[in-house]
Amino acid sequence: MNKLLTTLSLILFIGFNSLGQNFISIEPKPLNVYIEQGENKQFLNFDFLVKNNSTDTLSLSKIAVSVYDKKNHLILSRFLDNNGTAPSINIIPNRAFNGGETKLIFNPFSEFNLAVLLDTLTFEFTFSNNKSEDFIIKSLVSPIKYEQKEKYAFPLEGKILVYDGHDFYAHHRRFDFEFAPIKQLGISANFMRYAYDFIILDSANNQFQGSADKDENYFGYGKPVFAIADGVVIYASNKHKDDKTFDVPELLNNPLELYGNCIAIQHTNGVISIYGHLMQNSLKVKTGDTVKAKNMIAAIGVSGSSFLPHLHFEMRNSINSSAEGLPSYFSNIFLFAGNSTERLKSGLVETGNVIYSK
Repeated sequence: MNKLLTTLSLILFIGFNSLGQNFISIEPKPLNVYIEQGENKQFLNFDFLVKNNSTDTLSLSKIAVSVYDKKNHLILSRFLDNNGTAPSINIIPNRAFNGGETKLIFNPFSEFNLAVLLDTLTFEFTFSNNKSEDFIIKSLVSPIKYEQKEKYAFPLEGKILVYDGHDFYAHHRRFDFEFAPIKQLGISANFMRYAYDFIILDSANNQFQGSADKDENYFGYGKPVFAIADGVVIYASNKHKDDKTFDVPELLNNPLELYGNCIAIQHTNGVISIYGHLMQNSLKVKTGDTVKAKNMIAAIGVSGSSFLPHLHFEMRNSINSSAEGLPSYFSNIFLFAGNSTERLKSGLVETGNVIYSK
């Protein structure tokens, strides 16, 4: 049985005269924080929902994390603060909280060596008011290692660039569902939290030949997309032209509209794989069809919110507006290291990797 996330917030006030009027609440999102384990590192991909419940304007000046083992021994300590000529806290862009305001803060401490036991992490947030009075809120997080119950085959074949994954800088990770235009569409979680954009390369590592303005010049355009595992198709859209556009208001009714022509497959463990930006009229399946691992289901296109021919791939727990993303590990991938390839034993690919799948 999986251990649920344990979260505790403690408030330590320094210099505040009225405790009742000055209070910040912090909640990790999602509530279950998973540990992804790669070849050399492990990753924590989650956010903090921060709400200023007071009437004061408060400013975030420091974030620190301490990692403890099961015996409460300190293993690691790191921080961002406002010290120096180029303060590290500046990587958190929205640090001022007006009275009653809620914002999402992306966890800046997301990568750890494999040797670090991520049992309990204590995050400390330091806030200041306009009187230069400080206080600290502690949030305790106990992550769990993600256990993938099925074996997943990679959804493409050949030489592939992991153009964008879900590291701290990736746009999939930095999806702010508290941002007003997104929140107004009814989206309340990050369904692309563990998503990838994959681009097919030729043997010389080129993405295209000739002009980059023509989609058909990309080596990936029209290439087959495969199901990662056995499952049932629960969504299949084929109505979109390959014109890199989508209907923004329609996201209120269907968040998958973002991906244009798209397929969603529910697997035997209940999780769902998503394949987006598919070529119009390339779909080989329809809603209700049963598929097997490595069945061709469509081809790479540029439909929906797509900037160039690529496959958007993600795992998630539903296809509605409250869907949360899930990690994925692949069984048939090799990492290019110079002129040779090495099997990725962990099955986890990262942004920037050049990989081979067969």
